[in-house]
Amino acid sequence: MSEPKIQELLAKEQKVFVTIYQIIPGLEKFIGRSQLNNNSNGHRVELPFYLAAALDKRNLAKMERPKFLEVEIINALKVNPVNVNLHEICPQFYSFAIKYLETRHENSELVEVLVKSKRLRSLEIFDRAKRFDEDHMDFVDKLDEEERK
Repeated sequence: MSEPKIQELLAKEQKVFVTIYQIIPGLEKFIGRSQLNNNSNGHRVELPFYLAAALDKRNLAKMERPKFLEVEIINALKVNPVNVNLHEICPQFYSFAIKYLETRHENSELVEVLVKSKRLRSLEIFDRAKRFDEDHMDFVDKLDEEERK
């Protein structure tokens, strides 16, 4: 399996919270038997993104915005995207953000922030790559998996 396909697969495996609108047979395989009795209307559970997106699309559940795309992280990306530790927040940050935005059709402000932050971080990566005689490990540790490549 090629590296881009692995990154895409890992992005789809990221967990997100959903609010369940109705009982969904077989869901206990993903949420565990302990929560089986709570698999009812209005119950909030964490599921892999691919499953959450499918349930959301069929109006069986409502997918919440992932924690790493919440206001605090977006504001940090607006202020100084180069210093944000994306690897700690989500190792497949941009891959997952793209998948999320494709399913949720969020507002254009979020898209603009992500594009601008990706551009600025790419420029910083390029600049540091030219200075190969310096130690950049602190910076590299902050990059998501795609940026590290």
